[in-house]
Amino acid sequence: MAVAVALVVAVSLAPRRRKDDTAAPTPDQELNDIFAAVDSESSAAFIHMLHVRTHELIGRKVPVRDIRAAPTQKVARIAFSNGDIVLATSQTPGDLVLMAKAMLVTSVTLSGLTETEHGPMLRFVWNYGHVLDVFAVGLDQAD
Repeated sequence: MAVAVALVVAVSLAPRRRKDDTAAPTPDQELNDIFAAVDSESSAAFIHMLHVRTHELIGRKVPVRDIRAAPTQKVARIAFSNGDIVLATSQTPGDLVLMAKAMLVTSVTLSGLTETEHGPMLRFVWNYGHVLDVFAVGLDQAD
């Protein structure tokens, strides 16, 4: 009887094989899944904050007052006259230079924010139908 009990205990404690053939995720895969979830959550929060910050800029037609280099390559700080700053990058090198030239002679304003597959896109306009679309990559604060 003791042998039978010992055999039952040994069988119940023995490691079992999985019935499904799927392999358990590796630590790298688990880490990538966690980073993807955090990235998705932070992206949604960024887009929400961008909508909040740009709503007034669009509604009140707050003009752009300054375009400066950001600490990251190919990113510019676009500063508005109310103190808001958006970090953005252009689709084509030199696009922001055109906007900076326009700022010398006319008012450049933000007219819209749309979400694209490449990220949130800001549309700037100035007189005679000129339009420039740039990708928002972050928010900043006045120095």
